[in-house]
Amino acid sequence: MIPLEAHARANALPKRGEAGFSLMEAIVATVISVIAILGLAHSFGVGRGFIERYAVGRAALSAAQGRMEALSVLPPSSDSLRTNGFFVQPFNYRGVQAGTVEWRIEPYDDPAVSGPYNLDKVTVVARWGPPGAQDSLRLNRLFQP
Repeated sequence: MIPLEAHARANALPKRGEAGFSLMEAIVATVISVIAILGLAHSFGVGRGFIERYAVGRAALSAAQGRMEALSVLPPSSDSLRTNGFFVQPFNYRGVQAGTVEWRIEPYDDPAVSGPYNLDKVTVVARWGPPGAQDSLRLNRLFQP
């Protein structure tokens, strides 16, 4: 009979080939981990870009709404509403010009009301982003002269 201590010592020692990970297993695990971490880092960068694009879009919407509100408080006889023109003004985001706000005022004929051109149609367009990949939004409103 084998003494109890010798038996425990014999079972505690690993057998040949069971000592741990091989070098190849460690390299494969490291490569898989690096690929997963790089994919995660890339997705954070893409997400940050979407957040920034959304923030600039909100600034553009705010600028367009501000322009529309500024035009809505003018009296109907105002020369600014009587000109049939096209106007452009830059807007800023974080202290840097991010895009432009354009507006056009043109006569509009409402078929439900008699008389030609009895309304003014105001169109405000905000544009931002790099050329070729610009984003834009458009607001339309009818004013009674």
